[in-house]
Amino acid sequence: MNLDEVCDRVSADDAGKHDHLVPIREVSMHQSRLYWPGADDDSFGFALTPWAMSQACTKLGMPSAYFGRCPKELQDVQWNHWRGLPEELRKKAGGDGGDRWTIRAKNLEVRGVLSARYEKLDNRQLLNALLPALEGMNYPVKLFDLTNESLHLRLIDPRMSRLVLPGDPLIVAIHIANSEVGLRAVTIDACIFRQVCSNGMVRKIAGRSMLKQRHIHVATAQFVPLLQDAIAQARLVAAAFIEQMILSTKTIVPDPAKAIEVLADAWKLSKQTAEYIKFGLYGESHQDTLYGLVNAVTSAAQRLSVEGRYELETLASVLIDTTSESRADQALRQRILLPKGGVLA
Repeated sequence: MNLDEVCDRVSADDAGKHDHLVPIREVSMHQSRLYWPGADDDSFGFALTPWAMSQACTKLGMPSAYFGRCPKELQDVQWNHWRGLPEELRKKAGGDGGDRWTIRAKNLEVRGVLSARYEKLDNRQLLNALLPALEGMNYPVKLFDLTNESLHLRLIDPRMSRLVLPGDPLIVAIHIANSEVGLRAVTIDACIFRQVCSNGMVRKIAGRSMLKQRHIHVATAQFVPLLQDAIAQARLVAAAFIEQMILSTKTIVPDPAKAIEVLADAWKLSKQTAEYIKFGLYGESHQDTLYGLVNAVTSAAQRLSVEGRYELETLASVLIDTTSESRADQALRQRILLPKGGVLA
């Protein structure tokens, strides 16, 4: 896939999308479908995606897991009760306030329920700003994931690569992400792409992306230069991080099996994900090095949802980062590199 094809996919995904700013009191529910004045001339109502339902329940002060298990008749009663209450009472119940919602829909499905302060910075707008920033450069697409909740796009710069081990080049990459329905902000991250297995690693500085733009107070005129600066910074940060990756090939992990247990506990990984990491380690030629371990982690990340993958790839980078000032990161790295039978001081 190339960027033109990405643009085509995003444009096709825009078909049928529409937005509404609606007073909460006017949003009623019947047979688990939403209705509000002037939204649906055929009176079919709107279904809610699981994400939109969780957002709406949070705003009304209802537990979404419980609400989702209720029969339709009970959902209708609860919804119509809570949406009719004064804002103060909804806040006391744990709702997040506000008397109007921005409802984002596609055809006859509500895909997002957001506050009235929400400002659009949609996938098409992001790509329109991104393309001029990349003009004159050839960035092949190595990851593209577009769902109802988010967009993830990973581009590599083949001109910036290093051979870390024989036949094992690492390439500078940029990771761009967005959500049109409140799941995440727009982010630009430095990234490393491992060509032999398509593993990726997301590199942040002090836990921060190169750019993080929330969907409020969006200054469109300033966004393009911010995006350009973030991309330039991401390329430099990724290039520097490759040097730390090279050092990791010489850093011995005395007990890789124990290290995986430590990571699973520290990162609250599922048993299945821990098994994926063990399996990934079997495929590494340098299993007793930090380089082999982090690549086993990023290999496991490819089996997760795209948001889970992004999170695990970000966690993996803290093991490589010798410059981190985070005591938690330093302590975790120390535990991983602890000799067999050793005890932390």
